[in-house]
Amino acid sequence: MLIRVVFKELVTGTFAVYTSYCFALGIFVVAYWPALPGAIATSLLLVLGGASFLYRFRSLAWLLWGMCFAIYWGHSSLSSQLPDSLTPSDHLVTGVIQGMPVNDGNRQRFNLKILESTSSPELRRIRISWYQPQVELQPGQVWKLLVRLRRPRGNINPGGFDYQAWLMRNDISATGYVRESPQNRLLHTVGSIDSLRFRLREAILSSPLSEQSRGLIIALTLGDRSLISATAWQRLTQFGLVHLLVVSGLHIGLVAAIGYWVGSTLVRAVMVFGVTANSVYGGAMMALLFAMGYSLLAGFSLPTQRALVMISVAIGGVLLNRHLSKSNGFGLALAGVTVIDPLAVLSAGFWLSFGAVAGLLWLVPWAANLSWGWRALRVQWLVFLVLWLPLVFWQLPIAWLSPLVNLLVIPWIGFLVVPVCLMGTVISLLSRDMAFHLWAVAGWQLDQLMTLLGGISIPRWLPLYPLWPTTLISACLLAVLALLLLLPRGLSGRWLIVPLLVALFFFPNNNPDPLSLTVLDVGQGLSVVVRTRMHTLVYDAGPAHGKQFDTGTAVVTPYLRRQGITGVDRLIISHGDNDHAGGASGLNSLIPASDVLVGDTQSDYDMPVRPCRAGESWRWDGVDFEVLHPSQRNQDSDGNNRSCVLLVRYGTEQILLTGDIETSAERQLLASNKDLAGPIRVLLAPHHGSQTSSSQRFVTALSPQHVVFSAGYRHHYGHPAEAVQERYRVAGATLWNTSEQGALQFSWSTTGNIEVTTGRADRRRYWY
Repeated sequence: MLIRVVFKELVTGTFAVYTSYCFALGIFVVAYWPALPGAIATSLLLVLGGASFLYRFRSLAWLLWGMCFAIYWGHSSLSSQLPDSLTPSDHLVTGVIQGMPVNDGNRQRFNLKILESTSSPELRRIRISWYQPQVELQPGQVWKLLVRLRRPRGNINPGGFDYQAWLMRNDISATGYVRESPQNRLLHTVGSIDSLRFRLREAILSSPLSEQSRGLIIALTLGDRSLISATAWQRLTQFGLVHLLVVSGLHIGLVAAIGYWVGSTLVRAVMVFGVTANSVYGGAMMALLFAMGYSLLAGFSLPTQRALVMISVAIGGVLLNRHLSKSNGFGLALAGVTVIDPLAVLSAGFWLSFGAVAGLLWLVPWAANLSWGWRALRVQWLVFLVLWLPLVFWQLPIAWLSPLVNLLVIPWIGFLVVPVCLMGTVISLLSRDMAFHLWAVAGWQLDQLMTLLGGISIPRWLPLYPLWPTTLISACLLAVLALLLLLPRGLSGRWLIVPLLVALFFFPNNNPDPLSLTVLDVGQGLSVVVRTRMHTLVYDAGPAHGKQFDTGTAVVTPYLRRQGITGVDRLIISHGDNDHAGGASGLNSLIPASDVLVGDTQSDYDMPVRPCRAGESWRWDGVDFEVLHPSQRNQDSDGNNRSCVLLVRYGTEQILLTGDIETSAERQLLASNKDLAGPIRVLLAPHHGSQTSSSQRFVTALSPQHVVFSAGYRHHYGHPAEAVQERYRVAGATLWNTSEQGALQFSWSTTGNIEVTTGRADRRRYWY
């Protein structure tokens, strides 16, 4: 009986009136749970949902069923992951390469769909790196490989990307790398859409275009962003244009519109010969085919799937001759997207996509009585206001020029670049020379766009991003102020809101605490942010992993922007090792430092630097900073022992940042600084807790109360060493480890009390 009633509700269309929203809400709720209920509790929820449905509590029923679906999906995804007890472990697997392998200099990264393995449980798909392979990897290749795998895990930082959730959303069961073995061999190759995408990418790469335009054309047509240059990324991010230069709902919607025009035109042409046909149906069918084709060409990633679902709902209503109200269609699309991606709620792209659609559906009619030019301006403003909330809530940079630049670039890219790129891609299957001409037209336009963006000079006193801290409260305040501009014209004084909005970009964001210390989770590396009331110091910027990723760009910069920080007063690079200095260039290019100190002057840096020398000191907002090491006589030491050691004092409180100094440098440090004595409130353990550091004499002399280890999770270096941890425990210290607890923040009040918060405790999720 229950099944019959549910089926009737689905078929008659009453489902979309309210239940789609409730079903999606149930899925949303589970995404924020710290743990998943077991089989008994889930069964009770399922039964309760059935009872609620029979007793006409339909909204509650669909809410509970949405929760049950998300719980089942979560358990299924977690059960397919490599157990933590097997991290790390070696496995012999056979699988087919999916997607486009990314060549990152000395390694290639790719996804491997598992066909056969020695693992238990059975792995679905793994994401692995192959260092210095002897062959070029291609989609569709079936390999037998010996791989070292670990359970999916990511770094946890305020404002940072949740890599672990991304792996789960993309059905990744384990990560790792290929080991050297005679068992590694290519078995055969199978045809796939990814193989076609790879051939098209090679065709674009062989075209006589600039490297910059080739990377952008590949991103627009094939959804492969790995070849976009760092400079291009920076410019696109600065002006809020990333969504335009990668395949998104905007592009798929445009292609669907082109498909509708092509289909309806063809049908009308056929009707001239007396054939009975419906141009609307023909256009809708062609629109769906065009959208599906473009989605497949772009790799059928989660964002393209999301856009395809939304378009399919609209086209489905036309093909089934069913009238869908705005709320019904929006709800069905919402439910459909959450079914294919139950963790979509955690993605900023999800909120931006649905926010843009909501703005177009419900707010654009306000501009219906305006002329075309004013209507376009008002529509752009309305959509930007709707997107303001998710942008601020997700700590994404909001350039004040973004609405103006988007107003110019959206039609430029949408109507002049994307169609030409796609035409060239299709024609390349027949004639590569003709395709080159089309790509040249698109490439010239993209080069002009990047030149235009690079030529926009913004005075240093004018902030590119707002200076307020990015919180939900600030987002709501901004949205309310902006929406007041949409009040009726007769309301006097409403344009006085404009100066208030502009002033908020210059509103200083001072640290509420007199002193705070944040040790970011950068894996096997180090990055520390020290803030006083009015100043910011960054100590190291973490590692770089190849040409495409560095933690200065991916971790430190988002954290600083979340705090409303647009400039670093002093950047200290303790020494030149990659795990400390690798992210410095990326950080400095996005958030420039006024002054850069380096402990190891023998390393190469692509920015103006000066040596960090013992004896230099300064005072910021009642907090004293002093460099204790290295001295001039330490220049013959190795790189680790030339690390810049910084002492921070706030009243009687002391913080010691030690870089990678080892036992010999520890002895020199104590001998050269007779007044350096415990207790040290927070000590950054030297060299990540290596056995070559943290000698007994050093530990005893400093008597640290809190010791922080910045290390990678189960890294092969084995940091921190168990003997070192025990040494600190015996000394009475509380131990903290970024690999286990995520980013660590120590905050001091005006009375000297200290509060400690950890990333994993603050953001508990069931997949951690």
